[in-house]
Amino acid sequence: MALRAKLTGLVTALVAAAMLPATPPARAQVITNTASAQWTHDGQPGQALSNRVDVTVTARPAPPPAIATYRLTNGGGGKSVALAPTQCNRPAARGATSTVDLGGVYEGISTAPASLQSTNNFRAGEVLVVGVTLASANADPQGRDTLPVVLELENGDREAITLTETANSSGEFVGIINTIGVPPAVVPGDCRLSVNPGAPLTLRVTDQANASLVALATISFLVDPFGIVFDSGDGAPVAGSRVTIVDAATGQPAQVFGDDGVSAYPSSVVTGQSVTDAGGTTYNFPPGDYRFPFLAPGTYRLIAVPPAPYTAPSKSSAADLAGLRRPDDGQPFTIAGASYGNPFTLNSPAPVRVDIPVDQPGLPLVLRKTTSTQVAVPGDVIQYRIEVANRDPRRYTGAVTVRDVLPAGMRLRADTVRVDGARVTADVAANGREFTVTLPGIAASRSALLTYLAEVIVSAQPGNALNRATATDNRGSTSNVAEATISIKRDQLGDRMTIIGRITDGGCGVDPGKADSVVGVRVMLQDGSYTVTDADGRYHFEGVRPGLHVVQIDPSTLPLDREAIDCARSTQSAGSAISRFVEG
Repeated sequence: MALRAKLTGLVTALVAAAMLPATPPARAQVITNTASAQWTHDGQPGQALSNRVDVTVTARPAPPPAIATYRLTNGGGGKSVALAPTQCNRPAARGATSTVDLGGVYEGISTAPASLQSTNNFRAGEVLVVGVTLASANADPQGRDTLPVVLELENGDREAITLTETANSSGEFVGIINTIGVPPAVVPGDCRLSVNPGAPLTLRVTDQANASLVALATISFLVDPFGIVFDSGDGAPVAGSRVTIVDAATGQPAQVFGDDGVSAYPSSVVTGQSVTDAGGTTYNFPPGDYRFPFLAPGTYRLIAVPPAPYTAPSKSSAADLAGLRRPDDGQPFTIAGASYGNPFTLNSPAPVRVDIPVDQPGLPLVLRKTTSTQVAVPGDVIQYRIEVANRDPRRYTGAVTVRDVLPAGMRLRADTVRVDGARVTADVAANGREFTVTLPGIAASRSALLTYLAEVIVSAQPGNALNRATATDNRGSTSNVAEATISIKRDQLGDRMTIIGRITDGGCGVDPGKADSVVGVRVMLQDGSYTVTDADGRYHFEGVRPGLHVVQIDPSTLPLDREAIDCARSTQSAGSAISRFVEG
């Protein structure tokens, strides 16, 4: 009985040793096994062999090569992997021009696993994590193998990086590389994957050691329109504005993704409020700001609906808004056709900024109108002056349109229209009396001066001629009605006077009635009209309009031995020997 126990123990031990597992086979094979037992009985050794056992082992088929792409996240990405540095993210390695900051990565293996989120949508400039499943590259079951590969795109970019196994004997390899949008031009080997958005891109992964294609992946690089809705009068952000992005081809809300490139994001946001995407990420917008993180390349429209009393699209042009600045960075607003609801194309990896102006009526414009004279006769030319004042202490006006209607009997001289002294073109109606003039926006608490000449036509009837002008800007601000009245009088014979006089010789002490006459002296009026003294030294001007005039002789027409003498010595001569003031 004791012998049986001893034998049983020995046999059990020896059989167990014979069945220890060997290195996992690489392919199907037959394993042959025979057990043996040895003992000693009464001093004599004994031995026996078991029967032979053949076991056929079939290797499990290796999974086919596969490729996956990931984005680095701050947690919650669904996959945690310790990333190792590569020649493209290790500082100063082989002249690399670009590095990737992995935080806890050092020369070797990272001590802090990175959080990865599976996606095929990226933004140019974002880090791309490439994952490859390749069982044949798992050479050392007890360690993390490496897999040198080449990444290729259709645009000719070709980058070599080394992938590292995620864990011992996992057969899954990951590596990282930066991306950059085109332009600039593609530079193979610069450790940056140059991407051309506009269509899905095919990424080829090739095993460098075997020069064989491992796998293909399709990735997309998206774009993110953003901007600010602002007051076109002063550039202040307008909170509460709803901005919707739609597909220009269908008019339907566009498909938008959140910052992770996967989670659905609303196609309509309200400035100054927060939104949450389908992945639970919350986005908070400052007043006036909007953003759509990721969209596929295509053609879209932005529809802005501001709160009352604002209106959109704005009537202000990019030139009108050139003097305004963004409140966040002090830079000019980015104004394009998309700012007014027109279609725009997203075909660049760079973020697309579209600032959206909206209009709010300002304080009423104030007009003041004056004329150069209060009385006119046919043939006279009158200057009109219209001051357009912006009384708003904070906001610019939009482009201002002045509408003026001249009274019957007057016509505009279109070539005399000026704004602050600079000539402008007026839009004149066929009757020559009604016209409009467009002025640029007027700064807060400033004014502009519009001037022009109007002529009294020959057929003008006597009476009071009333002229009215109004102004509006393109944001809805209006003005008062500015009026100016002149009195038109007919140029009839009874309305005229005659100036007569005589030039005599002999000095001041000689009786003019007995003095000799000076013949052939030219005498002029202030308007340039002139006459010449007759044989009696007399001259006259007929049909002179009543009022103050200046009569003056031309000294060059006096005899060479004569000169003029001031005998009047009064305000009529004002100290001049050759001229007199005449009022009638």
